[in-house]
Amino acid sequence: MKKLLNITNIIAGATFCLAMSSCEDYLTITPTDRIVEEEFWQDKNDLNNAINACYKRLASDDILTKFVYWGEMRSDNFERSTETTSTGQVANIMNANLLPTYNVFEWTNMYNAINYCNKVLSHGKDIVELDESFNYGDWYPVRAEMIALRALCHFYLVRTFGEIPYVTKDYNDDSEELRQTQITQLQVLDSIINDLEEVKDAAMLNFGNTVQNKGRITKKTIYTILADVYLWRASYKAGNCHPFINRTIPSYNVLYTDGVASVPGDSATYSTSEAENDYRKCIECCDMVIDLAKTEKKKQLKNAEDNVKIEDEDLLEQNTSVLETLISTSNEGAYNSIFGTGNSDESIFELQFDGLTYENNMTENLYYNLSKSKVGTFTGSTSLFENIESTPNVTEPASVFTKTDYRRWEAFDYTGQGQTSYDIIKYVNSYFTVSTGLSTLMTDNTSKNLTIIRARNTSHDANWIIYRMSEVFLMKAEAMSQIYSDEENIHKAFNYVREVFKRSNPYAYSTSNNSSTAKSDSLDFNTFNDQESLEKLIMTERQREFIGEGKRWFDLVRYAQRRGSTEEMLKLLTRKYSTNSKSIQAKLADIQSLFSPIYESELKSNTWLYQNGVWEINKSSGRTDNL
Repeated sequence: MKKLLNITNIIAGATFCLAMSSCEDYLTITPTDRIVEEEFWQDKNDLNNAINACYKRLASDDILTKFVYWGEMRSDNFERSTETTSTGQVANIMNANLLPTYNVFEWTNMYNAINYCNKVLSHGKDIVELDESFNYGDWYPVRAEMIALRALCHFYLVRTFGEIPYVTKDYNDDSEELRQTQITQLQVLDSIINDLEEVKDAAMLNFGNTVQNKGRITKKTIYTILADVYLWRASYKAGNCHPFINRTIPSYNVLYTDGVASVPGDSATYSTSEAENDYRKCIECCDMVIDLAKTEKKKQLKNAEDNVKIEDEDLLEQNTSVLETLISTSNEGAYNSIFGTGNSDESIFELQFDGLTYENNMTENLYYNLSKSKVGTFTGSTSLFENIESTPNVTEPASVFTKTDYRRWEAFDYTGQGQTSYDIIKYVNSYFTVSTGLSTLMTDNTSKNLTIIRARNTSHDANWIIYRMSEVFLMKAEAMSQIYSDEENIHKAFNYVREVFKRSNPYAYSTSNNSSTAKSDSLDFNTFNDQESLEKLIMTERQREFIGEGKRWFDLVRYAQRRGSTEEMLKLLTRKYSTNSKSIQAKLADIQSLFSPIYESELKSNTWLYQNGVWEINKSSGRTDNL
């Protein structure tokens, strides 16, 4: 692993911290000259600077880019744009030709963010003795916040690479290299869960303002991360596929620690009950998030009576007031509130940008370049737009979108009939509405007369959303689909999916919809009344809900691990390959190939690391180490 940044870099990062609001203490950062570490940790202002730098590091362009590269690039959501060379690493990776020499797989920046968190965890508690205005009651929530942020970084890494170092020690200066070997995927997941379980109830419930409540780790955030990790670990155990053991590739899985050879790998066989326990923990964590969100929502209501009931759908931003809800819906629409204005009620955790002190340039570089009026690295997959489904009640849809779904045009741009490429405009556009049919209802998004009004975001101030309430609904539904087969519970899980679908398909549930077509436009439980069909619906709903948000590839990997095979996952992925789908299927037949190779420079810098086995065959340059 490359050398990690020292405390001077943390201070430099803090001086350019996230500009969430000039009047917030969270953002009031005093510029600091270069100082040695021993002189830094003196009072709570130093601590706050370091905390802010942790978030600033995670919101840097290099890490934001990795969120998309690692979580979207290999999926069926994107294609290579005309601005991207057909012979470069992006094109090769999207055709399942991965090499350890590609810098897309560099993980140093993520470990730098982890080191920032470890710095705070190592030195923050000392402030209690040095600053009378800071006590242990102040420190414990900070500790929980930093442990959770560190866990989130590790979770991105383990989903991408499979076996990684789990780092809890801070490193002090540029001359000190991180020399730590990988541990198994299960050991990483266990470590994340153990860390989060320890601190989950110590985190802040409310920082006192919306910017911090959405832009910093709260108790609600920690329970959401826990739900996600439990869901992943449950799927790993359910599949019993062990992607990183029992390989006959020479030199794989042999490393040296103090001269002693060892062979890592998880070879245990997990019972159904062990996987079910993790699915149940996922559900429990989701329920906690939902309960916390309902409590927050109730407090927002003026003159609310104690017996007022908040429904699940009240936790989602709505597109119209077609649905009778306790909470009055915004006229601007869900997209505009979530992705345009940002920090919506639905949001749980999002990285903050103001377009001035700190800009989000990633979406311009990868999605759509506003200043040059041209596409970035990627465009939307044409397979998502071909053969638009007339009804969502299909278990094997040719396309994920139906004719009443707003999200088809919230995510991608449509410029005319016969279009062969689709600009990615999610996060790029700040405003979206439809001017056709019944008011702002999307009656038929295949219509030639469809009029969509959008506003371009030229400020580079789009927050990057890590978690929002719709994901909690779908995580709970997914976990329920794996442990329940009775109609009552399957229907409860289905209802969570329906709530997410319903808000982006208001016409399907509108009384204005013709009764003869309303049933076809809306989700029908009779189509998804068993575990397998419900699981497929959830995969489809997650794709259309989170498209472009850096989640699809991880969903596909989790799906494959749960089934212990890539066969079903590849049926989804290869829809976008019109000419070489069989070649892609052959390259990705082994689950291990779904994880990325370790960047070769990391292997050379730290000889305690070993290459993910399937990529040992494909390495393009020599390496001399202890293996």
